[in-house]
Amino acid sequence: MKSPQPSPIRRKPLWQAASLIAAAASLAGCAPMPTGGSSALPSLGNVFKSGLSFSPSVNVAKNMEGRSINDAIAALGEPSRTRTVGNTVELEWSDYQTAPYTEWVTTGSSQQVVGMIPATNTTAATPVFQTNTTGHYQNRSRVYECKVLMQMQNSVIVSSSVDGNVCPEFIAALRKWAGENEANNYVVK
Repeated sequence: MKSPQPSPIRRKPLWQAASLIAAAASLAGCAPMPTGGSSALPSLGNVFKSGLSFSPSVNVAKNMEGRSINDAIAALGEPSRTRTVGNTVELEWSDYQTAPYTEWVTTGSSQQVVGMIPATNTTAATPVFQTNTTGHYQNRSRVYECKVLMQMQNSVIVSSSVDGNVCPEFIAALRKWAGENEANNYVVK
């Protein structure tokens, strides 16, 4: 009688091992450093703390930092509200926007028995219901407020942000101002 032989060891293909080694080697340059960054790339947390955003509207508003308050007023008009906070003046431009959306409106519903769960020694038979709803999609509009906030010290904007929803008119005005300002800087006098 023969004793059972262990199954032969299955070896993974050499390319899998090589790809794992290559992946580990490529990540070795991105190992975390004590400063919070990495040896090859800056820390994403530090990049976004510095003000970079995936939203182009936020970046356009950030471009006003370091500029004169006159530039902000030239781009956006007079602020809707100003208030003093310590040695900083906070300026707010606000507007209301509407956004279309589609919503399901239910016009009726019905319920019918589609089956039964059989009874057992300890439970009664239980009906299984199906509910059908009827309705249609209807176009609606949502109204929301959007704001551009800037803080000023000594007539210079020290911080700016877009609060809440994006204001298309504000962003367009800031972009238009930036384009005109750049064109004026290249004019030969």
